[in-house]
Amino acid sequence: MRRTDFDMDDALSCAFVAETTGAGHSLVIRLARQGLIEVIEGEQSATGEPMLSRRSIMRLRRMQRLRRDLGVNFVGAAIILDLVERVDKLNRELDQVRTTENEGP
Repeated sequence: MRRTDFDMDDALSCAFVAETTGAGHSLVIRLARQGLIEVIEGEQSATGEPMLSRRSIMRLRRMQRLRRDLGVNFVGAAIILDLVERVDKLNRELDQVRTTENEGP
């Protein structure tokens, strides 16, 4: 098993995510409450803000790039990312089926 310096499910504060991504603190809270970035269920900060996973940093950065490069809003960026993720998953499943078929009986 490979060890890493961090876990993708580490609980991060909205303030930390905002500082890391250069986004506004209130924007990060809004995106988390709208379900556009991943929150850790059942965990809240002392101020009642949702706690976020490390994946939320990567997703928010991708959303920021889509917003900057394509001019889409955050909801549109989230939809694009969800669709890309779904296509990638389907492609992996298709590759697995093809590999199984090629192995044959």
